[in-house]
Amino acid sequence: MDIAEKEGRKMQITTYNIRLDTPDDGEWRWAQRKGHVLANIKRLDPDILTVEEAEPWQYADLQTIAGYRSFAIPRENTVDKGEAAGLFFKKAQFDALTEGHAWVSETPDEPSIYPGAATYRIFQWAKLRDKKGGQEFILVTCHLDHISVAAREYGVNQILTTFANEIKTMPVIVTGDFNMVPTDEAYHTMVQTLQDAALIADKRPDPTPGTWQVSEPPTYLPGQDAHRLDYFFVNDRVHVQSYAVDTTLSPIGKYASDHFPVTIEVDLK
Repeated sequence: MDIAEKEGRKMQITTYNIRLDTPDDGEWRWAQRKGHVLANIKRLDPDILTVEEAEPWQYADLQTIAGYRSFAIPRENTVDKGEAAGLFFKKAQFDALTEGHAWVSETPDEPSIYPGAATYRIFQWAKLRDKKGGQEFILVTCHLDHISVAAREYGVNQILTTFANEIKTMPVIVTGDFNMVPTDEAYHTMVQTLQDAALIADKRPDPTPGTWQVSEPPTYLPGQDAHRLDYFFVNDRVHVQSYAVDTTLSPIGKYASDHFPVTIEVDLK
C-alpha cells in the first residue's frame, strides 16, 4: 500500500493478541517471541493497533515502536499488575479527544470480576479525531472471558450500552479477542447492533479463516485448526474495504503468537 492510498479517511486497523509471557511456553516465551511480534507489527504498519494479553513489560516493549501514542490499563489494578487490552494510534494522524476503560463487571470503575468469570476482564476505548479530515470516531478494544458464557454476554452488552449514543451518531469500531465463536450468544448480541467486519468487507477471504490456533499450550506451528476468536464490529458509518488474517511465520518456522493479527482497512462515512 503506498502513501497515496492511505490519504484521507482511509485507515488500517490491526488487532493482535500477542499472548502473555508465561513459563509454559518454555523456549518460545516472550523473550524469544517479542522480536517477531514487533516485526509483524512494523511490517503491517497499521494506523491503529489494538493488542490483548500485554503484561506491563510486554506493553513497554510495544511502546518502543516509533510513532504511536497508546493507552493500556493492567486489568488486575490500575498500575502494574495483569494483562492489558491496549490501544495504539499514530500520533501524526490522530488526536485523542477522550479515552477511558472499564472492567467487565457489576462495578466497572474498579478492578473487579464478573460472577463466574475466570479472571478480571477489561475494555479500553478512545475517541479519536483524524487530523487530516477532521472525522471523529470511537474505537473500543476488549478481551472477554474464556470460560463464562454469561460473562461474555454481560461484556458485550456493557460495551453496547456504554456507547449506545455514539453508535447512533458517529463511526464506532469495536475490536479485540472476544473468546467467542460465531455460534456464541455474545456474537449474536453483537450483530444485532453492529456488523461483523469480516462478513461485509469488500475484499475478504472465503471462507473466513480462524484467528486462534487450537492448542493449549500452543505449539506455534503451522497445520493446526484455528477458531475465529478475534473480531471487528462496526456500525453503518464505517465502510470496510478489506479484511485479512496474517499468518506469516517467523524465520525459524514458528508463529510469533498463538493468535494471528487481523487487519481491516476502512473509511469513515
